[in-house]
Amino acid sequence: MSASVTPILRTSKERDDGRAPIWIRITASRKSRYISTSIYIKPKHWNDRKREVRKSHELASAYNDKIRSLRLRCEKASLDADTAQAVKDEVLGKSGSVTQFFERFISRLQDRDQYWERKKYSTTLNKLHEALGEDLSWDDLTSSALSKLERYCREERDNNPNTTRKELSRVRRVVNQAIKEKVISAGEDPFLAYEMPERVEPDRRSLSLEEMKRLEALDLDPTSDLARDRDAFLLAFYGGGIRFSDVCCLQPSNVRDGRLKYRMMKTDNIVRISLPDSATEITERWTEAHGGSFLFPYLKEGDDKDPVHLRKRISVWNQMANRSLKELAKRAEIEDPDDVTMHVARHSFGDLARRRGDDLYAVSKALGHSDLKTTERYLAAFDDDAINNLTDQIWTNE
Repeated sequence: MSASVTPILRTSKERDDGRAPIWIRITASRKSRYISTSIYIKPKHWNDRKREVRKSHELASAYNDKIRSLRLRCEKASLDADTAQAVKDEVLGKSGSVTQFFERFISRLQDRDQYWERKKYSTTLNKLHEALGEDLSWDDLTSSALSKLERYCREERDNNPNTTRKELSRVRRVVNQAIKEKVISAGEDPFLAYEMPERVEPDRRSLSLEEMKRLEALDLDPTSDLARDRDAFLLAFYGGGIRFSDVCCLQPSNVRDGRLKYRMMKTDNIVRISLPDSATEITERWTEAHGGSFLFPYLKEGDDKDPVHLRKRISVWNQMANRSLKELAKRAEIEDPDDVTMHVARHSFGDLARRRGDDLYAVSKALGHSDLKTTERYLAAFDDDAINNLTDQIWTNE
């Protein structure tokens, strides 16, 4: 097969710093495929006629050696390949590039209907592309490359240490899967010579009971979006730190005789908990005012039939509700109102629980997603009577 192999500067993918990636373009039968060199330079350093980096660039010699090497590999592969894609596959290896394997990994998450996980891994892959280039080969994924990704997350994306650690943890999971499938050997694991960033205990924003009361006392149009989002936030707090996703899915039938019973979307665990009068009044008010399938008018009947559609709807509403909460916090004269989000209700309940009794520290730890991780861990550790005793202790001294 006769295929053209040409190094190009893809200015259409120029970064914010003005650098653009150098790719190898493979064209056969009028179809083109591209392989990244993982090299980024400013257009002024590219000689388009010679298809190489100008000598004015301090790394011109090293970069041009890498470009020539990859170009020769492509030309050699084109001798036996039938298509541009076949050339690309041959150069990157039969197992494909890191990108290709990563995309297959994400596709499997889609098959298992793990919407949020798929979204997180897609974000990680985008950052991997931005930091190291697309179509990254397994040979290029070294401990130095991981350090570069870490620096990119912290310095370019301004990610905090914990977010950066999570991104690298996802890359490590994909690498471990590649080792398991024998795409690469255990000895080729780039994490063997790389030290993961340490986890930093974050500052958890929480509101005091007095601040919650100020939110509750705001004079709002009872049919407004602000009233809806305020009441959803308060119910999440009074109901033991309910996730917003679960608040959206609550139905009037979940509340009976001052008790709330629902199934957690994230874990499928069933929660049974006593509600204080303030929370019961909220559920009664919205049951009468809304009269729909769901307690709050975030979702419509049928939205919960398709899990992917449901999660997308909740994600959109969560963003809108968070904007409302910032306005509500300003009206209630709460300090740093821009930090108030729906998730703060969980932290606020946990903080109050910790301060109200010795046995409640585990609740605070769980709601804060720290060592005990999540609320369901705490719920699984207590029977119904213990949970009711817990809420009684908290709300008795309201």
